[in-house]
Amino acid sequence: MASLQGASFSQLPLYHWDPVFDSPRGTSGQHNKPYIDVVDDADIDLDPIKRFAKALEETDSCHYATDTLAKFCTGVNLQTLQQNPSVASQLVAILEDSGGLTAWGLHQALSNINTENQNSDVTDVQQTGQNKAVKSHVRRLYATNLNCWTVFALAATAPTHQARVLGEFILKHLRFDPLVYTKIPFVKLPIFALEFHLPYLAWRKHMLPRADSQRTINGKGLRHYQDITFLRTMSKKADNSLTEYLYQANISCLVSGLDSYSWTAYFFNDTYFEADDCPENIQEYDAQECPEHMLDPLTAGKRPRHLRPSCPREYFLIISETHIRRAKEEWQQSFYAVDDAIQSYKSEYWTQARKIDSCNRDDPKACSTSDRERCKLREDFQEWMRQCAELLRKIINSLGQYAKERRIFLETGINSFVSSDPLQSTRLSRVLTAIDQHFVELERLSSNVQNVMDSLCQDTHRDVNLRLSHESNESALFQQKTARDVKVLTWMTFLSLPFALAAGLLSTQEGFIPIRPSPWALLASIAILEILVWLILGSLLGWNWFWENMKWARHQLGTRERDIEGVELQ
Repeated sequence: MASLQGASFSQLPLYHWDPVFDSPRGTSGQHNKPYIDVVDDADIDLDPIKRFAKALEETDSCHYATDTLAKFCTGVNLQTLQQNPSVASQLVAILEDSGGLTAWGLHQALSNINTENQNSDVTDVQQTGQNKAVKSHVRRLYATNLNCWTVFALAATAPTHQARVLGEFILKHLRFDPLVYTKIPFVKLPIFALEFHLPYLAWRKHMLPRADSQRTINGKGLRHYQDITFLRTMSKKADNSLTEYLYQANISCLVSGLDSYSWTAYFFNDTYFEADDCPENIQEYDAQECPEHMLDPLTAGKRPRHLRPSCPREYFLIISETHIRRAKEEWQQSFYAVDDAIQSYKSEYWTQARKIDSCNRDDPKACSTSDRERCKLREDFQEWMRQCAELLRKIINSLGQYAKERRIFLETGINSFVSSDPLQSTRLSRVLTAIDQHFVELERLSSNVQNVMDSLCQDTHRDVNLRLSHESNESALFQQKTARDVKVLTWMTFLSLPFALAAGLLSTQEGFIPIRPSPWALLASIAILEILVWLILGSLLGWNWFWENMKWARHQLGTRERDIEGVELQ
């Protein structure tokens, strides 16, 4: 019997969907009470955010999650949530089929839902003849640009059984790391949690950057942006054209509940960099509200709300496929923009380099100017390569994280989407295939980015080194030519020195020297002085130096004669 039980257990995968979630579970209303209301009485004086963070069960020596949430929600309380004018007018979320809600409206709506759930059994079974109709308790929350007021509204109303997974979900959304996984946490009773986080870089053109200034941690914006104009041109943008920016953004979703009839879907979407009329803004969904055609914001408006599946696993996969495709498209668009900018800069660089090399090498002033320009161009190019490599490395690392998450999901998470229902199994398999194809395309994109990185760091670097070697050779040849000209001038000065001395001596007054000025006296004086100068140089520098220079002089004379003969023959 024991061996049969062991064999049966070994056949089950380590990670799988617990069948207990397929049936309604009778639970007490205690699990639907807000966690901050049932936390230990000794902590009643704590800030609501810190009381909510106790669900994360951090150690006494480390409170990273608590500190992060507390800093993000600094200065937020129930009174300011209700009375702050800016908060009272800003729409932050949509709950179920409601219109746009402010943070205070969201708090009130969630509180009302918790009260209703506490006053009724979670599995409200109504007898209709021989059939049982199970009343579902499902809520779907869509929030854009998660801010401190929205976090406070969620923390103050989070049900006891979801407080921990919701707190972890909020923390992961605040970060910028990809994650796709399923888990079954056991907090007093088992619940399921299906979750993904899809960070990406969005390429947009704006006159001025759209900074994420309303959400801060330690005085800094939660999401950052980067001006990538430097990638495309060597000169600063002087006109009033649009500027290219890369914006950090994150898409996060959590579907968690007690069973397939009692669950909640949370969806956070960063849209701070989009235009005011972006289709995914709360205001746009609020304006489109009509009973006949209400779009589901969790699927980016791709599906009407009345066609949303009731199965939490199927709904999660549909949301995942929709937004993994969107994240993939955003990554592709950003890469194409960066690659195009890099190619544009490289073309401009080589054009500028050839222009500098075309200067007149025989003009010392022009050569000096071109050398300074070449040095400045090389320094700018090296700085540009450093910034390019840094940006490409960030993209590669992020896409590499996507590949790791795909492998982990295929090994573990995919087992949670197996169904005994053939029709549902077919639907789940179809969506899973589409999701995997998106991940495969992201891996291909990562390879393309790596190829650009290799080309930039290896091929371009090699081309620049070859050009530097060519410039060094030209410089060496120019220096050799200059040294040769200086040497010739030196020898001409040296050889003409006896002539100047002889002429000076013979031009003195008569009687100053015992030589009578005459042509023969001039020639004799020049010969004597020339021999004397050569003897002095030979004794000082060595006779080997003397004979080597004589050979060099004969060689130069022979070369000069051959050049003259060649010109005459032409």
